[in-house]
Amino acid sequence: MKIRNLIFLYFTIAISSFLQAQDTTRILFIGNSHTFVNDLPQTFYQLATKAGRIVYVDNLTMGGATLQMHLQNPATTQKINEKHWNFVILQEQSQIPSFIPERDTMMYPYAIALDSIIHSNWLCTRTMFFMTWAHKYGDLGILQNGGTDSFEDMQQRLRSGYMTIADSLEAAVVPCGWAWRQLIQSYPSIELYSTDNYHPAENGTYLAACTFFASIFKQTAVGINYYGNVLPSDASVFQSVASQIVLDSLDLWNIGLYNPKPTADFGYLQIGNQYQFSDSSLLATDYKWDFGDGTSSVLQNPVHTFPSTGSYNVSLISRNSCDADTITKTIHFISTNISNTEPNNFAVYPNPFVDIIHIESIENDVIQRIEICELEGESIYSDEKVEGKFQKLDLSFLKKGIYFLKIYNTNKSFIIKKIVKL
Repeated sequence: MKIRNLIFLYFTIAISSFLQAQDTTRILFIGNSHTFVNDLPQTFYQLATKAGRIVYVDNLTMGGATLQMHLQNPATTQKINEKHWNFVILQEQSQIPSFIPERDTMMYPYAIALDSIIHSNWLCTRTMFFMTWAHKYGDLGILQNGGTDSFEDMQQRLRSGYMTIADSLEAAVVPCGWAWRQLIQSYPSIELYSTDNYHPAENGTYLAACTFFASIFKQTAVGINYYGNVLPSDASVFQSVASQIVLDSLDLWNIGLYNPKPTADFGYLQIGNQYQFSDSSLLATDYKWDFGDGTSSVLQNPVHTFPSTGSYNVSLISRNSCDADTITKTIHFISTNISNTEPNNFAVYPNPFVDIIHIESIENDVIQRIEICELEGESIYSDEKVEGKFQKLDLSFLKKGIYFLKIYNTNKSFIIKKIVKL
């Protein structure tokens, strides 16, 4: 009994671990001090865990590091290749994205190369750029050299710098700097900066973590019961501002445009006794059809003939290298080989008709049920409260077209007639 319990416990733990691994969101942060000061990755981890998310978070950061330095650092490539990451975050040095036109040569080539390494490791990884915040009074380098700048001007340049490269790579942007901008405009008394006027204080890191949560999970951070080292009242404000900036503009930040999981869907058209199936799945590269009659296909748009009149559950599994999705539709197939003269124990007239059609038994058979189907086999009208040798139907509700009329007799068998409404 003890051995059996131990075996059961072992398999329970193994299954639980497998399911947890499947549900884990894996995030890698690559950046510099804007990421590691106050431990932004850990703050994000605590927020996500408190929100009920299963996450694995890692980082590779170096003080003052640029994307060029990361590209030239073997440890960065090694870290990227360690796992199938769901998200890899790229953070450039705090000023370079705002340099026009220097960012074209100082940032973009290295961002493109790192993005390529990320997707070479796993095609389904989502590259996200960490839009940082401007220096408190504008670019420190410009100000120290006697120039003029402002927070607003630098933040606009940072936004442009990150969005340009993200758009070109179809990557997402985590708009932390834009959340800072909104917070500063709406709550100027709340301090986000440390004393150096460009690194984050605890408040700034928490606001950034909330922005990451909303961006990665497309879910509001409002109400998460984790405040880190900030006042609960301020934390509520940060949660709200970050969520609004992200969720109100998912497509703007390219967040809403990405879904590595395919979405299965298909249409079909009956041509005679054959069905032309048309795949309309999104993001799929491989297909598996099950026609519900014991046969299957791996073609994207197969043609299929069902063996006999009846209902068939047709399933399509659409896959890509990231995931799979399945959809099932029921097809009611009626063979179009049936003619209006076989069998001939019921007369249907006039045919074609306008609104009224008559059904009359000519061999003393009794009508017990009437059903009308579209050409695809879908039933659109049924009347089971009929009995007799003559029926008059008002079909004015039907659109013009061709239909199948099924007439059930006393033996529970049915006869199919083609009818045409004018």
